[in-house]
Amino acid sequence: MNVLLISANTEPFPEPVFPLGPVYVGNALQQDGARVRILDMRHCSADTGLSEELAAFCPDCIGLSLRNVDNAAYPSTRFYLPSYATLVKSLRASCHVPIVLGGSAFSLFPQEIASFLGADGGVTGDGEGVVALLRHPGREKILASFLPDLADVAFPRNITTVFPHFHRYRTIGIQTARGCPNHCIYCTYPHLEGAAVRRRPPGDVAEDMALLYREFGKRSFFIVDSLFNADEDHMVRVAGEIAAKNLPVSFSCYLQPRVSDPGIFRLLKEAGCAAVDFGTDSGSPAMLASLGKPFSTDDIRTVSRACTEAGMDFCHSLLFGGPGETFETIRETVDLMNETAPRAVVAMTGVRIYPGTEMERIAAGEQVLAAGASLLEPRFYFPPMGAARLLKCLHEATAGRRNWFFPGKKDWSTTIGYKILYFLYRNGPLWRTFRK
Repeated sequence: MNVLLISANTEPFPEPVFPLGPVYVGNALQQDGARVRILDMRHCSADTGLSEELAAFCPDCIGLSLRNVDNAAYPSTRFYLPSYATLVKSLRASCHVPIVLGGSAFSLFPQEIASFLGADGGVTGDGEGVVALLRHPGREKILASFLPDLADVAFPRNITTVFPHFHRYRTIGIQTARGCPNHCIYCTYPHLEGAAVRRRPPGDVAEDMALLYREFGKRSFFIVDSLFNADEDHMVRVAGEIAAKNLPVSFSCYLQPRVSDPGIFRLLKEAGCAAVDFGTDSGSPAMLASLGKPFSTDDIRTVSRACTEAGMDFCHSLLFGGPGETFETIRETVDLMNETAPRAVVAMTGVRIYPGTEMERIAAGEQVLAAGASLLEPRFYFPPMGAARLLKCLHEATAGRRNWFFPGKKDWSTTIGYKILYFLYRNGPLWRTFRK
C-alpha cells in the first residue's frame, strides 16, 4: 500500500515546526510494510505541486496531519480550518482515495473536523494508530489510539527518501516521552497524550540525535515533550545518554519551573542544552493556584537562578487573563520577571478554551459560554476587567522592556523584522536574540 502523509501546517511563526508526527507515523507504516512518502505543505504549491506529487506517488490512502486549529493568540487570532478545507478540496480534485486525519487539532475536535473537511476517517491520540485503522478498513471510522509503550517510536532510517523536504529544516524535533500528569485548568495534553508518562528508551533518543548528526549533519534539536521534566528521572537519564555520545549538537526544551536539585541544569548544559522555555504562566501565587500549576513562586526563583549560574539562556512563557486575574496579580508577575531576569518573556493574553478542560467548565459556569457551544473556532476566557483593559494594563506595566514579547499583538509573521531575524539567526529559538 502507498500511503502519502501530508503535513498541513504552514504557520511560519515563531519559526517553522519540524513535522515530527508524520515522520514517526511514517516509520510505523514502513515497519508494517507500507510504502510511504511525506509531503510538507510549507514547501509545496497547493495548485501545481500537489497534483504533481499525487501523480508521481499514486497513493492508495492519504493521511492528513493537522497540528493546530488556530494560533491561540489574542487578539491577532488566525483560524486554520478554512485552509485545511482548501487543501482537502484540492486533494479530492486530483485523486479519489480515502483521506484519514490525525494530529493534535483533529484529536481535540474529531467529529467536528471530520465533518468540516469531509474526511473518510481519522485517528485521535497517537498517530501511529493509523496502522491499525488501515489494516481493518471500515471497522471504525475514527479510532482512538494510545500506544502502551514508545519503544518502537523512531526516525525512519531512510528519512531523506521518505521526506524529501527534510533538509530544509535546521532544527529537528525529537520526542522522549508522551503524557502529562499535571492538572492545569486550560491544558489539552492529558487528553491528547494521556495523564500517565510513557517513555522512549533514553538510549534510543540519543541514538536518533547521533544518527541525524552523523548521516545528515544536523546539530540543532528541540525536545518536543510537553514537559521534558514531567518525569525528572527520565529527563536525567536522557541527558546522560546524550552527554555520553559527546556530540557537537545543542538542544532546547520545555520545562516546568520546578526541579528536585538545581544542579540538574549543569547536567543539561553538559548534555548540550542551550536554552530552556519554562511554562511558568504567572508570577502571582494566587494565579498559580487558579491555573492549577504544581509549583510556587519560590520554585520559579530557584530555577531562574540555577539557569543563570549554569550559563544557560531561559525564557518564561506567561498566560495572562485566567480566573481571578487582577491588576495586582499582573503587577506581581511583572515584578517577578524583573527579579528573575530571563532572556525573554513570552506573554499570551486570554485563555483559549478547549473542550473537556476545567477552563471550559469554569467558562460555562460563569456563562461566558452558552450550553453546548462549539469551541472549534477560537473562544477565549477573560477576567471581569475584560480583554481591552487587560491588554492596556499589560502594555503599560511592561513598557520599555525589550525582552517582553506578545505573540497576539499583531501578525508578526508578515513583518520584515521577523523575516530578517529568522534568516540571520540559526542557533535555537528566536527568543534567544532578545535583549535582557
